[in-house]
Amino acid sequence: MQFFILILYNTTMIQPLVSLLVANFNNGKYVNQTLQSAVNQTYNNIEIIIIDDASTDNSVEIINDFILKNKNFNIKFIQNKNNSGGCGSIKRQCIEKSNGQYFAFLDPEDTITPDAVEQLMDIHLQNIDTYSIVYCTHYLCDENLEPHEITDWAGKIPDGESHLTSTGGHISAFAVNRRADYDKTTGINPAYIVAEDMDLYLKMEEIAPVLFVDKLLYFYRKHDHNASWDYQKRYRNLFWRHTAEKAAYIRRKNHNTAAKNLTISQLHKLNFAYFMQMAKFERSQKHFLKSVIYNIKAIPYCYTMFF
Repeated sequence: MQFFILILYNTTMIQPLVSLLVANFNNGKYVNQTLQSAVNQTYNNIEIIIIDDASTDNSVEIINDFILKNKNFNIKFIQNKNNSGGCGSIKRQCIEKSNGQYFAFLDPEDTITPDAVEQLMDIHLQNIDTYSIVYCTHYLCDENLEPHEITDWAGKIPDGESHLTSTGGHISAFAVNRRADYDKTTGINPAYIVAEDMDLYLKMEEIAPVLFVDKLLYFYRKHDHNASWDYQKRYRNLFWRHTAEKAAYIRRKNHNTAAKNLTISQLHKLNFAYFMQMAKFERSQKHFLKSVIYNIKAIPYCYTMFF
């Protein structure tokens, strides 16, 4: 009896609950494969939180069928009656509905390797209360989830830098986040239509250090309807990323002063790059007047090109 209690105690201590969060909207074509990768995890103590954001395709039917076939797994499915309008709102909702001491997002068109959670949780458990995020790198895949390259975005942040200031590595999928650190932030901003992950990562690194694990544990599917790659949504992506960066700069200047922040020169370069990107985007859409306006907005920061 004592031996059984000792095993149960150690299992509980070694494997805290991890919440895998799936925020779905109209991904019926892919979500079954995503969920299958979630239940295939070698890490035992997992809950899967699925929130469907009022899909108009067959997503709900597919998810319900998956749950029916996987009754032994800890799966919670929530259906929003009305669409939330963006990734920030639904992903914040996912976190609020979760119970794990750690959480990770798994987008409904992507998958993870069977040992993805175990690999990153091993680091968390070897360094209790040390890292707010442990993250890895990922494959960029075609619509059939066949890898064709490795992302050049994810990677180790150079010493003395941060996700905000780095020109090298950055935080990216797959990332296991410590809930206690998240709760010290204001949470994902629900106003963000896209780039909500940028908002999350910037806030989390202000609370505690992050750690990169150089392993390929995530398969990122690029396709015509992907929220980050859809050409018509890149305008919003640029806007919200820049909004997150500016908000982080202000936060770190006024409150989280210990976190590595942009210098004034770096901030001006960031503004210049943003306005020029927006001008280029508008020009590509034949919105020539808007393009001119963004070029004019970039003028005060032109001198940064020479410093």
